[in-house]
Amino acid sequence: MINIIESIKTRFQQEARYREAESKGFKPLNKGLYKKYNSFRPEGGKPIFCYLPYNSLTFSFTGKVFVCGYNREILLGKYPQNTIDEIWNGSNAKKLREHMSHNDLEFGCQHCKYFFDKEKFTNLRPLVFDKYYNNTEALFPKVFEFELSNECNLECQMCQGEVSSSIRKNKDKLPPIPMVYDDAFVEQLAKYIPHLKEAKFYGGEPFLIPIYYKIWEKVRELNPSLELFLITNGMHWNSKIEKLVTELNFDLAVSIDAMDKEKLERIRKNVVHEKLLDNIKRFSDICTKKGKHLSLSFTVQKDNWDQLPLVIKHCNEVNAFIYVSYLERPIHYSLTDMSKAELKEVRAYMEKFNFPIFTQKERHNKKCFEDFKHFLDTYINNEEETRYHEYRFDSEKLFEEMPEVKQQVLPEISLISESQWLEWVDKSYQKQESYALLVPKEIFIRKINAVMEQFSDNDRQYLKSTMVGTSFDQILESVKHFSEEELRRLSLQQLNRIRAGV
Repeated sequence: MINIIESIKTRFQQEARYREAESKGFKPLNKGLYKKYNSFRPEGGKPIFCYLPYNSLTFSFTGKVFVCGYNREILLGKYPQNTIDEIWNGSNAKKLREHMSHNDLEFGCQHCKYFFDKEKFTNLRPLVFDKYYNNTEALFPKVFEFELSNECNLECQMCQGEVSSSIRKNKDKLPPIPMVYDDAFVEQLAKYIPHLKEAKFYGGEPFLIPIYYKIWEKVRELNPSLELFLITNGMHWNSKIEKLVTELNFDLAVSIDAMDKEKLERIRKNVVHEKLLDNIKRFSDICTKKGKHLSLSFTVQKDNWDQLPLVIKHCNEVNAFIYVSYLERPIHYSLTDMSKAELKEVRAYMEKFNFPIFTQKERHNKKCFEDFKHFLDTYINNEEETRYHEYRFDSEKLFEEMPEVKQQVLPEISLISESQWLEWVDKSYQKQESYALLVPKEIFIRKINAVMEQFSDNDRQYLKSTMVGTSFDQILESVKHFSEEELRRLSLQQLNRIRAGV
């Protein structure tokens, strides 16, 4: 039920909140857009953009813990070096909550700010946490999200080895990521499980991850009514899985990126079309019988945009919600890499479809379809619309567009030789064994050199020298997640800023 009193209170308090945020040096969200966002929120307007920092932890494959899957820049802690207690009450967790209390998304929350600025509010992660708006004391989290292993039998074209053990083995030719979570971790969870309202399980493929079964048994023991959510690739079904989803309190999501057999099996390599549809029907029957939710998760990209209406139609047939995610990386698979003429063709195609709105699920599914059309309109109607990868880097001009900056002299720093830089890389990798598992040293060096091959010798030396004074964790995360093109853009912008004295 929408909290009308909270919405009214929010409107009266908003001006004061903005004044306070700006007086303290924070950068609150645009007031006009925030008013639209509050009008859109299903639970009614709220004073804070996102309640995840007060209510959520995400445990990732390598032991790193974040507030959510989209803010990977701010590390809250790492297991087993830190306990869950230390992570939840740590300095970065407190700093993130302080930023969010002032509606400032500059502390690692650029992903949501990008879609907020585009007014693409549907499926923004913060919306599902509005129900916890009263829990801002952060005594105990309400939601745990688990990404404890990348064990997966699929090799989806848009995926990477970090998230799929099969890609890591067959394409990247790398050893498995070691499992850092153990029985002691499950025992630490025992303190938190009774306080949780939700627990979410991701992969890899959750049904292939042994420690998840131990956690589910702990849930059965300590909090059997706990709301559980799991997203599966839909290729697994046996009596053990049937018993689990029947007896525990699961909402389920199944990934499906096409209804067409050829497209589905090409995009989601190792999927069997007929088996996937059969298992979706099995999950649908259980969820419908128990009154639980089934969602079909669709990642829209260049190769499958025409399949979205077909997947929505199938959602309506199997009593499921659609969940649409917008692929941004790798860029060459993304819709935002298409020309305006191509996007117009996509938009015209969508006008052929209309959907019923008799049930809650049908209304949701049509709303997501309309939101997708709005997303297309944003790029079609605005020549200057910023792409996601450009947005993260502030979309500054490149060298060839800034000759007056290019000619300026870089400030003096202590320059190092190539051999000294390589020695620094060696020492950095020796400090922590897990670095080699995230990005092997040879790949790190090769990618950095490929990024810098178009720079002059002086600029190359300058950039490598500035790296030595930067957190290696931060550099490694950038090398892992960004393409060479994106890293080159970032490096150019860094030089431009330094030359401009900003």
